[in-house]
Amino acid sequence: MKGTFFCILLALQIVSFVAAARGPFLPTDGTSLLAQEKLQKSSSPFTIESKEGLMNIKAMLETRKEAYDKGVSKIGSSPPNCENKCYGCVPCEAIQVPSKSHLGIQYANYEPESWKCKCGISFYSP
Repeated sequence: MKGTFFCILLALQIVSFVAAARGPFLPTDGTSLLAQEKLQKSSSPFTIESKEGLMNIKAMLETRKEAYDKGVSKIGSSPPNCENKCYGCVPCEAIQVPSKSHLGIQYANYEPESWKCKCGISFYSP
């Protein structure tokens, strides 16, 4: 009897957790979800449908493209120009190598890397 009661109680608890996780909570201040969605949509004076909003988005994308072309928003470093850095050795190519750290292995999962020019088995500073 106790086992059956416990199983029924457990099943009821699981069903209530699933129901609570699936559905959004209803607002308690008396406003409906539809009214809240309309309020959120009408809060911006510049929408995608309006000409001003479309022009604003185009200007923003243009500014981002210009910044990217200048290298402002690129993450990480770019490879150096290894031309004439390997003292006549060909092919001289840029590679990333781990930097030597005097601190040894640390707990952080971070290992700094630097760029070197490599030709054959020799490394050169760019």
